[in-house]
Amino acid sequence: MESDLTVSEVLADPLIAQLRRADHIGYAAFAQFLESAARVHTRQLLSHLDKERVDTFYRQAEIAGQRSRLS
Repeated sequence: MESDLTVSEVLADPLIAQLRRADHIGYAAFAQFLESAARVHTRQLLSHLDKERVDTFYRQAEIAGQRSRLS
């Protein structure tokens, strides 16, 4: 099963560490970048989830309204 690496796994990965050092990116700066990216990603996921819930609510309300008009 494939999955994304956690922030801790990325920071501990020796190949990523080698690439980071080759690019002259410090450990702390890279850790801060990853944490920031994770927060942005989480906010985007939650925003999308909220939109889906709102859309679902209104679809269900529309269906219920149609059913009540038919009865």
